[in-house]
Amino acid sequence: MNFSHLTYFKKLAEVKHFTKAASELYVSQPTLSAAISSLEKELNTRLFYRANNKIELTPCGEEFYDYVSRGLRIIEQGVQAVEEYEGKINGTLNLGTLYAIQSKDWSQAIQSFQDECGAGLTINITQGFTPSLFEGLESGRLDVIFAGKPRTSNKYNCTYCWAQELAVAVNKRHPLAKKSVVTLDDLAGFHIISYHEDSPVYDEMEALLQQAEYELDVEYAYNDEITLSSLVNSDTNDVALLCYSFLVKAFDDVVYLPLQDAPREFHKVYLISNKAITQPRVVSDFVTYMKNYHFPTATVRPLQKEWGGER
Repeated sequence: MNFSHLTYFKKLAEVKHFTKAASELYVSQPTLSAAISSLEKELNTRLFYRANNKIELTPCGEEFYDYVSRGLRIIEQGVQAVEEYEGKINGTLNLGTLYAIQSKDWSQAIQSFQDECGAGLTINITQGFTPSLFEGLESGRLDVIFAGKPRTSNKYNCTYCWAQELAVAVNKRHPLAKKSVVTLDDLAGFHIISYHEDSPVYDEMEALLQQAEYELDVEYAYNDEITLSSLVNSDTNDVALLCYSFLVKAFDDVVYLPLQDAPREFHKVYLISNKAITQPRVVSDFVTYMKNYHFPTATVRPLQKEWGGER
């Protein structure tokens, strides 16, 4: 079986477009088409459905993709192991991250590691929500991800990096916008939106809100801070509870306030890898580098010890 044909198949399965796949592989489209046809003939089965310029994997193609992905990844790790033995840091680091985690400081940390390793290292960054990132770890498509610690963490290596504060986000025309700090009891009577039940933050959020003296109206339905911020940016009635990050400051009509009842380090961000997959040295080097990197805290709390402003 031709090794190049397997590489071509993997790329086409991921982008699902012949022209785009050929461009990214630096081959002509006829060359790619011929390679896929040859592979299907060799396997005596169809790997793709083709209709109206759209392609999708067949059931056989989906199963074959899982094996090809793992096989190519193992070969790549073998090559990296040999190069590392010779003192080189080459190869690819497949990194996943939640959308709202990225910031200027985060990008600088990634670039700093890249500069230290040199041009031999390629870092591929995949953005996503929590479920898709952990699916990437399970399949081997991602080496390591920035995310919250999952409920069942015994199958993962989790290295703490930094913590996020919990913030109350409201439209600047909302009644709570004039406060400098918000309490749980202040939230009574408002419709509250926050993370869905599959989020790593959900358990902490639910436990915190149960401390309120009054029953709160909470809708647990959303994936990330950007979505929550955009909703209160256009709605003057809702209140969003979210983990504060540098990215949410882009919403001009949203005011972010500290919640007095929440701990300072409400949600911890970890670098997470799959224990079941043998990782190349570059992954452990990256984890160590990020563990020791100083990430500044994006805070909504006032610097003074006493809470100022209206209560």
